[in-house]
Amino acid sequence: MKLSTQPSSALRGKQTLLALLVLVAITSRAQAAWQLVRADARPVAIHDTGLYQPDIGQRFGTDDIVETPASGGIQIQDEAGNIVALGHDTRVMLSRDAHIALLKGWMKVRNACNTNDCAAPVIETERSRFLPAADTALVIAAKAAGYQDTDAVFCESGTASVSAIAGSHGKPVPLRVDAHGFATHSTAQEPVTLATRPDSAFIASMPVAFRDALRTIPALTTVHNDPPKDMRPVAYDDVSDWLASSLAVRTASPTRFTARFRTRLSDGAFQHAIKQNIRELPDWRPLVYPPPRVLARSTAFQQRSPYSSDSVHP
Repeated sequence: MKLSTQPSSALRGKQTLLALLVLVAITSRAQAAWQLVRADARPVAIHDTGLYQPDIGQRFGTDDIVETPASGGIQIQDEAGNIVALGHDTRVMLSRDAHIALLKGWMKVRNACNTNDCAAPVIETERSRFLPAADTALVIAAKAAGYQDTDAVFCESGTASVSAIAGSHGKPVPLRVDAHGFATHSTAQEPVTLATRPDSAFIASMPVAFRDALRTIPALTTVHNDPPKDMRPVAYDDVSDWLASSLAVRTASPTRFTARFRTRLSDGAFQHAIKQNIRELPDWRPLVYPPPRVLARSTAFQQRSPYSSDSVHP
């Protein structure tokens, strides 16, 4: 009797299932969700088009917006061990693969991603991009209170790559910032400037808590994987700064704000506010002032009939 060298259908099914489980495990690790682990005051979160106040233990979803109040900051961390502290009055959007869009405020980040199956943090402001190397801690300011006109980064430990967001001067050249180094970037057209130490304004304005090293907070007993069901729809004032920003996530295809928030145009107040500020929101113009539909004329009227009345004589 000849034995088949091909695996049975049951075995093939098990092999396929195992491969899928491994893929899911790797993907979930690479895109591990950020979790709220500490809060001096309750932040605000925007999930899709709903707004709520998260509790300690909340896992944020992809592209969730998180904003801290003026009264205190928070700490979030992911399963890879990456840590982010947000100062007071800070606004970020948490995208996949540990990408963070920093609209304004103070951030301290520690990259603890030392393996190939996790994503290292990437931080982008309207002007600059920051890529911390492994075992690196950075303090970043963007439109921050007391330090508003310049993006700045202090490398507390490790090394980081800093570059301007590409503008009219072509592709920017990333610069390396070593431990205790300091870099500033005032506009998208000007180069990043390096210094050996932070300036006095940066030190004076930096949140006091950022002087301490970031430490991982042990796993919490209470975890909220889903946002609450009683979220309220965002109002225009909740997202106006995001809609008018020049952040890359505003117009990038996976995160485009017109696609994300266009359903809110069904709310009269939201639509009215968009129209009132349409000069600052040019990408919303086609949605609130759609061009008139042009109806194709019938070919019967586009071509002159050889038997038209003016060519017939009695």
